[in-house]
Formats: sequence, structure tokens, C-alpha cells
Amino acid sequence: MKRKRTYGSVDVEKFDVLAIVQLLTVGCIVSVDVAKSKFVAALATAAGEVLRILRFEHPRQTLAFLRVIEGLQANKLEPRVVMEPTGTYGDALRHQCHTRGVQVEMMSPKHTHDFAEVLDGVPSMHDPKAAVALAQLAKLRPGKVWTPDTIDKRELRALMDRRWPMLKTQALYFGQLEGMLARHWPELDGLVKVHEQRSWMTLLQRYPGPHLVVASSQEATATLRKASKGMLAAACIESIIGSARTTLGVPMVEEEERRLRFLVEQIERETRGLDALDDEIAKHVGRDPVMSLIAVVVGPACAAAIFSYLGSPLAYDRARALEKAIGINLKVKSSGEQDGKVHITKRGPAQVRQMLYLAVLRLVQRDPIVAAWYRARSSYGDKNKHRAVVAVMRKLTHALWHVARGSRFDASKLFDVRRLKLSETPPAPSAASSVQAPSPPFKRRQQGGSPQARA
Repeated sequence: MKRKRTYGSVDVEKFDVLAIVQLLTVGCIVSVDVAKSKFVAALATAAGEVLRILRFEHPRQTLAFLRVIEGLQANKLEPRVVMEPTGTYGDALRHQCHTRGVQVEMMSPKHTHDFAEVLDGVPSMHDPKAAVALAQLAKLRPGKVWTPDTIDKRELRALMDRRWPMLKTQALYFGQLEGMLARHWPELDGLVKVHEQRSWMTLLQRYPGPHLVVASSQEATATLRKASKGMLAAACIESIIGSARTTLGVPMVEEEERRLRFLVEQIERETRGLDALDDEIAKHVGRDPVMSLIAVVVGPACAAAIFSYLGSPLAYDRARALEKAIGINLKVKSSGEQDGKVHITKRGPAQVRQMLYLAVLRLVQRDPIVAAWYRARSSYGDKNKHRAVVAVMRKLTHALWHVARGSRFDASKLFDVRRLKLSETPPAPSAASSVQAPSPPFKRRQQGGSPQARA
């Protein structure tokens, strides 16, 4: 493409596909730079030589662009449409190309970004240049062929996409609540596990403030006992009521009481919504045999995140490929005598890494082998605690790859048990750790270690 304006483009409605068909012999590449409305497409030969750059407005001119694709098909040029996974903006075009029997390939945006200066010696990047870069990359290294998701996967993904903002909203209200309690009732945080227990919600909705609790101490005591269904110890209830009398917090005004009640109501609403949503997710997971195997080890929510965002581990030929897809493979930058620090790439979906991180924390609590390795690895400082969790995440990912293929999860295969100082003899594999075990329901209220913690 040697013209004065290297990246000059033409409107798709003014383009005649027959004028370019004669320049193509066997096959062609159609690379599309996706945006919200202003799309740019480069038509190139199978060797990556760009012949024309088209621009069209989506969705107003998308049908005109699809007619260009159909014209290339009619002349037996077998076009390959190359795109980037840019959010959901390209989904409609990708779907239309697939329904017309056109192969759609997905290219990594990072590859396009890194190729910018290699293409023309200039590090700048704009839409026409991105389309040209995609065509050149498709020649050097074909992208991953896109196939539409199954209905079950789309339904599971929709459930997980509902769950993600609900978790963030709940965390936002929890943060504001902790700030208010630190100001007005700081003693309560040491007596109640706000993130695990629920009886405090009923108490603060009826009596939003320590002085209101003191004014109706008998009723507040009865409220706590009833809300916890008798699982909250009498001594704990007495300590809560007593802390309201002797609190060092700032006395609350009427609007602050209303705000406290509002925060508790929102937290309770989000918590109930998450419980109902997790029940639906557990039902979906239980219907899939492979997901059920994964859920036994990491829980239904984590298994659903892996399958909905990455697909089945069976689709990955190696465990390292699954590790790379999650974004927990290692990278390092070193030069000469300077050795750079090792970090994870974080290229995969953050939702999967978050759920896997929480699954590891639960595994550290219940598995003596994992707990012993974690203690040995994290005993050198606070920074190593986080690194130890990430290291277990990487080991667990390899284990899940094998579990999906029918292997039983065995923590002793992840670590050198001979070097570990086990506080107790590891329990024999039971139904809870066997891949044949049914998938347990995932509920945050069942994560507390004692009845009082679940109150």
C-alpha cells in the first residue's frame, strides 16, 4: 500500500468491491478496528498487503460493510475477519460474520499495541493504523478462531456478570458502615464480625445508634437473641449492650442515624440478593459434570467464574495454558547484572483471579498440608504472605487442570511433604475431597467456623 496518504480511508458506501477483487488471488484478510460507532477495516491480501482501508459507522452502515464481505465470499476469496476482543462493541459484527459462514479470528490487543512502532517506525497509534497492524499480524500469526458460546455458558456468564457488581456494591456499603462505626461506636467492631455475622443487621435497623440501644436495652437484647436464633452467646449479647453504654464514640445526630439505617438496609438487601444468586449458580454448576468436579475443590462460584470467563479446563492442552489464561503466569524484566522482580502478568480476567484467591484462603484454613506450606512460605514477613497465596493459586490451577480430567485432588502432590512441619497428620481423602462428591451449595453464611460466627 504505497500512496501519499498511507492510512487514507474511503467510506464503505462509496467502495466498489469488484474493483479490488481482481487484485486478490487466493484468500484475503479483513482486519477490523472496533470502536463504539466508528469502525475502520483494512482489506488485505493473504500475504498481509493492505489494498484498501474502509470506514463505516456502526450500526448505520454495518450492512453495507457486510455486503462487502459477501462480495468477497461470492468471488471465492474466503475472507478471514480479524478483530480484537474490545468489550462488547464488536459482538454484533462478529455474530453477523459468523452467521454468514465467515471465519472470525481474535487477536490480542497487546500484540497490536506492541506492533505499532514495528509497522512504520512511529510509536503512534490510531484507528486506520490499528487495522493495518491487525492485517500484518494475521499474516505472521493467525489469531484464535472465534466460536459462539453455548447457551449454558452464556447463562452462567450472565449470572456471574450480575454477581460481580453486587459484590462491589456490597463492599462499598461495608466500607461506609465501618467508617461510621469507627466514629460513633468503635467498640462494636471488636465484638461482632460484620462481614460474617448477620444478627447485627436487625439490631442496627431497629436501633441505629448506641444511645438508642441503651434506651431500649431489654428490647435490643431480645432482638439480638431472636435475630441470631439463639446462636449468639448471652455473654456476647451482654457485651454488645454494655459497649453501647460506655462507648467512646461521637454522639449521633438524627440524619446520621438515618444514614446508618440506610447502609444496613442496603447491605442486607445485597446480601440476600447474593445468597439467591449463589443458589442459582450452584444449580448450574451441579448440572455440569466437569464443573462439579472443580466445585468440590474451589466452590461453585469459583468454578462458575472459570467456566464462564475462560471456558472448560478441558479446552486447554496444558496446565500452563490455563495458568496463562487466568493471568497468574510469571514475568520478569532483567538486563545485564540487574535482575528484575518477578510478577504475575494479570492478563486474564480479574474476576477469576479474585475468586481463585478467595478459594486459596479457604484451602489454607481447612487443608493441613496447604496450611503448613503457607506458614513456612509466609514466615519471612508480611509481603511474603501475599506471595505465598499467589504461589498456591498457581499450584492449585495446575491441580484443577488434572481434576477436570478425573484425577482426585491431593494436596500432597502439590508440595514436598517431607520438608513440611505438619501440625497434625493429614486426614485421609474423604468424600469432601473426592471428585465423585456432589457439589456443595456456596453460601457466605456457611463459611463461619462456629455457630456463633454464623449468627
